[in-house]
Amino acid sequence: MNRLVAPLALAMLAALAACSSDTTSPPVPAQAAAPTPAPVAQTDLAASLEALKADFNAHRGEARFLTLLSPS
Repeated sequence: MNRLVAPLALAMLAALAACSSDTTSPPVPAQAAAPTPAPVAQTDLAASLEALKADFNAHRGEARFLTLLSPS
């Protein structure tokens, strides 16, 4: 078995050395930057939550982020 493993290992090392020497990878194309969304104004929800509910439901199927800030 040892007589079979040694030539195979040498062949694999030779193939690896041939692949890694003097080869350059093709240049990676620059990716276009994703457009940044326009900032959204803060809304005061002290009077009613209806505006928030309507806006939240209007964007069904999209990623939505809701942050609640406490005044304290």
